Amino acid sequence: MISPRLSAALAEAERSELKDAAVAWSFHRAEDGEVIDPEIAEVILSDLAALVSRARRQGQNVYCWVA
Repeated sequence: MISPRLSAALAEAERSELKDAAVAWSFHRAEDGEVIDPEIAEVILSDLAALVSRARRQGQNVYCWVA
């Protein structure tokens, strides 16, 4: 489950905050040799924020599995 703190941060984030987070995420992944285009990262974070917002309005949680 996405932590309540992260869930709240995503649900409440402004577009500019998501963009800044996406740029930072891209930069940090590049340091580890994984290239993520900042624009793609922004789309991913924006979609995740929208999903979390919908789930919270319905009293639900969001789960994330990584393989």
